[in-house]
Amino acid sequence: MGSIQKRPEGVGIQASAMMSACFLSGAMLSISFITVPVLYNTTDAPNQLLKQWSRLYWYGHIYMPAMSVAVTGLFFYIAAQKRASKNEIWLRYAMAGAATITMVPYTLTVMAPTNNTLFALSDEALVGPSSVSLKEVQQIIFGWAWLHVARCVFPFVGSMIGLMSFVQESMSH
Repeated sequence: MGSIQKRPEGVGIQASAMMSACFLSGAMLSISFITVPVLYNTTDAPNQLLKQWSRLYWYGHIYMPAMSVAVTGLFFYIAAQKRASKNEIWLRYAMAGAATITMVPYTLTVMAPTNNTLFALSDEALVGPSSVSLKEVQQIIFGWAWLHVARCVFPFVGSMIGLMSFVQESMSH
């Protein structure tokens, strides 16, 4: 009979953190690569496009940062467990968490000017005709979509750091 290998402790949490970070990154990427083009192709009115972007942002800002915080919490939990057991790999899991949550300060600093422009135009569009053309609104949203793609990199990097840490740790046992 073959030997039964013992599963390393905490693998479920590690897998959850890595997969959740990948899922978050993919869900976010779908906004830029699928949803924004659909918005472009389904309206010819700047006010409508601004309203659609505003709703997209509303739902995104509810779910995506919350998921980022949850994933970061998983990575930090793993880091704390590894540190308590004197496992030197703990710092890498902490780095995975830090990489994942970096999407929040990135949003508040790098993306804020574009977000604020779109919010102002959306508010203006609620009370009357837009002062900007459809093409101008599309250009601003196009810029936002690429900033958003960059934001998607943070949870992906977190997942890759977590994966590399897990693989290194597994190979050392």
